[in-house]
Amino acid sequence: MSVFNSPTKLLTINNLDLIRLVAAFQVALKHALIHLEVDDYYIELVSVFPGVPIFFLLSGFLIYRSYANSGSMRAFFANRLLRIYPALVVCFMFSVVMLVWLGYLPLSTLITKDFVIWEIAQLTLFQFYNPDFLRGFGVGVVNGSLWTISLEMQFYFLTPLLFYVVRKSRSIWALLMAFFVACQVLHPFVASDTLYYKLLMVSFFPWFCMFIFGAWMSTRDDLVKKIIDAPLWLFVVVYAVVDVVCYWAGMRVVGNEINIISFLALSALVFKLAYTKPELSRKILGKNDISYGVYIYHMPIVNAFIFFGWIGTPYFVLAAMMATFLFAYLSWICIERPMLGLKKTTLRRFN
Repeated sequence: MSVFNSPTKLLTINNLDLIRLVAAFQVALKHALIHLEVDDYYIELVSVFPGVPIFFLLSGFLIYRSYANSGSMRAFFANRLLRIYPALVVCFMFSVVMLVWLGYLPLSTLITKDFVIWEIAQLTLFQFYNPDFLRGFGVGVVNGSLWTISLEMQFYFLTPLLFYVVRKSRSIWALLMAFFVACQVLHPFVASDTLYYKLLMVSFFPWFCMFIFGAWMSTRDDLVKKIIDAPLWLFVVVYAVVDVVCYWAGMRVVGNEINIISFLALSALVFKLAYTKPELSRKILGKNDISYGVYIYHMPIVNAFIFFGWIGTPYFVLAAMMATFLFAYLSWICIERPMLGLKKTTLRRFN
């Protein structure tokens, strides 16, 4: 039976968990290579498959369909909170315990105003906030990757509005995409040394085009099927050629700020990989999804390595990644999977 016989099948029989894990690993590995001061060659190599844009794409694809299937806005947001915050709270506690255990953070700091403000920011919507008392630890930010959690929450709040608007007129998809592509293209022209630029970068404006494209793709089973039916080599070649041409044109082809043309070519490749041997993810991962744990735990661990002076060789990078995967697995088994079992509606089957 075709995976396109029902919307649920389209989302459950695929390699999206595996792709998200690869994307999370790309982010973690790149950060480890940079901050543990390993050769730049490896950094450029792992940047070819940029993790954060893939997260935003797949978030749009999955979250938009999740909202459509949720039955109510209340159920949708309850499910989103269960997915994000329990593991985030435990990771925050892990970071604080680590800082205290390493002797960087005195216990008396835990009752100060600055600490309470940081705690509230980390556990609400302002994960990008970093207090001065942490500037001397590691890279100066205990868990700098969490700025995308704030963006994800913005995407979640915007999803019901997006759903309502495009149901009024499906032509609005193109208008919205054009507007947010313009935001993505024009934001580098804002002076980067200003507070306005910093706030802009943690707002949805430069990034929402990636989410919207994923959301639109979740409504186009016909287009996804055309991608599935085409040969894999075609998407690999197109992505490579587009990147070369864009690079020659002076456009960004790797990293978070990948140009929109390369992003679209990458998106097509991602969807092709998602449905090429669609049981591969299940065979490799079982029903375990440790991508979120890899993403939220890697920077505290990398910062601990920097604190101990464990930098300069690939062996420390390997050790940091092994520790990251261990904590990610424990997070999935002990926190995330039990919490996801409480969801009233789900696009995933655990039994």
